[in-house]
Amino acid sequence: MYFLAVDTATNSGGVALARNAELIGTVQIKRPLEYSEHLLSQVEFLLGQFELALEEIDAFVVASGPGSFTGLRIGMATVKGFCQSLDRPVSGVSTLEALAYRFRHVSHRVAPMIDARRQQVFGAVYEVDEGGKALLIDPERVEPPARWLATLPGERCLFVGDGAQMFASTVASLRSKDLLIRSDNTILPELCLLGYHRFVRGEVGDAGSLTANYVRPSDAELAIADSTS
Repeated sequence: MYFLAVDTATNSGGVALARNAELIGTVQIKRPLEYSEHLLSQVEFLLGQFELALEEIDAFVVASGPGSFTGLRIGMATVKGFCQSLDRPVSGVSTLEALAYRFRHVSHRVAPMIDARRQQVFGAVYEVDEGGKALLIDPERVEPPARWLATLPGERCLFVGDGAQMFASTVASLRSKDLLIRSDNTILPELCLLGYHRFVRGEVGDAGSLTANYVRPSDAELAIADSTS
């Protein structure tokens, strides 16, 4: 079976192709403002390298957020269109879950941090294993890093992602016994693997069931709220 994964939610997005649980190709572009211009050509290029047609993809996986609102809409709309036209199943995977799963070989408890701008981070705490599961220990939130770190469970964990790198000094001061890896937000291989495991477990849906995980209101919604308060 072939799985096609799409990530336009993070700043390390692109597309990836897997055969069952084996990653066989990726095309990455770290220019989020250009996702809308290049996503379809990336898909075409990647499939072309393996002489595959889109109709030969058996299931799709998409990063469902949190992340860039504009980026999320691009990826979700594209994958929904694929699934509707081809009648294929799809799995939406949290960007934070996938980022935590990326470091499953380093620590069983991982706290992904993604830059949310406005001096805030998207963060959560997961317990991960190698069997395709990531158990949410502390809920996904968007907060200033110091406030978020101060409320986390006391168990040691590993902080990862561009948010951890950006606020490394804050992590060190508030969680001095924990570990931190300076990393980007690349999750394409993990999307493929998590999507495969979910497909095997029957945890997939159709295009109509796919929803974005924004975590916070959009800037436009915040502006409306401010104007009416």
